[in-house]
Amino acid sequence: MLMRLSRALVVVGVVAVAGCGGGHAPSNEFGKEDADAVRRLVADFTAAYNAKDVAKLASLYSGNAVLMPPNRSTLRGVDLLKSYFEARLNEEGATGLEFDDLTLDGQGTLAYVFSTYQLSLRPEGGAEERYRGKSLWIARKLANQWLFEVQMMSSDLPPALPPAPAEPEKK
Repeated sequence: MLMRLSRALVVVGVVAVAGCGGGHAPSNEFGKEDADAVRRLVADFTAAYNAKDVAKLASLYSGNAVLMPPNRSTLRGVDLLKSYFEARLNEEGATGLEFDDLTLDGQGTLAYVFSTYQLSLRPEGGAEERYRGKSLWIARKLANQWLFEVQMMSSDLPPALPPAPAEPEKK
């Protein structure tokens, strides 16, 4: 009788353990649906940038977003990003943003996008200048929505030369 009870407990134990560990964990893979969502995020960014829609641009970033624009200090948080885009679009006259050679991949809830870009800068009262560079984004899926977490841009153009030193006064 004790032997049967022991066997019964072993069977119950095996069934219980199998029930707790059975099945597969939900997949956390970065799939086609995620890649399409991140591509839409980039398309929404491009459309908002070209429409000079700063509020829409800000909505595409997480609250802890970091922006590293070329030849400028790192900006942290949506309020600073909004200020940057406001100046870039309105004071510097940025327009005509286009991305080329877009590469996108991801893992789980993280994605990266890198590409080359070009745009025009038309400051008020100044001549139009065509500008080009490279961009790298890291996006994160938060509450089932893809948002930009980090954006880093670098320019293909050489930095502006510093002004020539003033001539010393002759005595």
